[in-house]
Amino acid sequence: MIMAAALSGCTSPAPTSTATPTPSAGPIIITDSAGNVIKLPAAANRIVVTNSDAAEVLIALGAKDKIVGIVNTVNNTPLMATLLGNVTSVGVWDNPSIEDIIALKPDVVISYASWKPKNLAQFQAANITLVQLDCYKMDNLTSDIRKMGIICGEEDNATAYAGFIEDNMKTVSDRIVNVSDSQKPLVYWEQNTTTITTAGKGSGGDTLIRMSGGRNIAGNQTQMYPQVSAEWILQSNPDVIVRNVGYVKSQDYMAGKIADIRNRTGMENVNAVKNNKVYIMSTAVAYGPKGFMGMLYMGKILYPDRFSDVDPQKALDTYSEKFVPGANDYVYIYPPP
Repeated sequence: MIMAAALSGCTSPAPTSTATPTPSAGPIIITDSAGNVIKLPAAANRIVVTNSDAAEVLIALGAKDKIVGIVNTVNNTPLMATLLGNVTSVGVWDNPSIEDIIALKPDVVISYASWKPKNLAQFQAANITLVQLDCYKMDNLTSDIRKMGIICGEEDNATAYAGFIEDNMKTVSDRIVNVSDSQKPLVYWEQNTTTITTAGKGSGGDTLIRMSGGRNIAGNQTQMYPQVSAEWILQSNPDVIVRNVGYVKSQDYMAGKIADIRNRTGMENVNAVKNNKVYIMSTAVAYGPKGFMGMLYMGKILYPDRFSDVDPQKALDTYSEKFVPGANDYVYIYPPP
């Protein structure tokens, strides 16, 4: 039955050379984040997205009306749920229903590259064109955005959107270019989990710290999100502590999280606590399309003198006005740096 419902488009392993993106007026070709060459007869008009970061990118590109299917993680992201309304759900993000996807007759399905669907073989059997774009890694976010613009036929909007993000990232990189490793503050990043978990090498938190001019005290941990002990934090004695949360509209909630950290045994002796350098940051700006906001916040936290003229709220308001309406309705950092 799945084979009979095969969809147009194809995915094939990438050759040794990288395909050059072509305009979307006719047939298009790109290489996705997984290295697959994606060929479409034309820009996609019906898109199922199983990646909440990719959903935000599509909205920012003006392609919201092309989204015909989403998954639980998109529905569970307050901003996305508000903007997408009653778009059909095809199940869970890492194992979506192939039958439900086929019924929507999409031109493409957009998934993460770092976490491939568990039912990838079913996608292949049904000849569904799967495009794997992470859209959350700050190192290649704008490249993913430009490829998404080609896929959905919004190249001009993608250029503007990627340029806006790159300009804000450059605001940070330009101000920390002369900072030596010995000058970089030590940062402890705490995940929003029931156990004490931090950000290891290559994780979103680690990337944010690195790109903002900090030294991650867990940066040499090979596990992406290793569990650590309270004693390890005390011994590491970070200059800055950042704990993450999800989407939040209440500063009181964030203030309570700071109190929880301060009240842990021995934390009064940690530099970050002694110097009032404990912050709560939403994961919505720690990485992904709004990750540039996390960099602006972190820059001001780590180097207040170098970033005294930078106003992250102004950048967020511009993002909300030009790209993603309502993005500035949430509290992303507390206290404001």
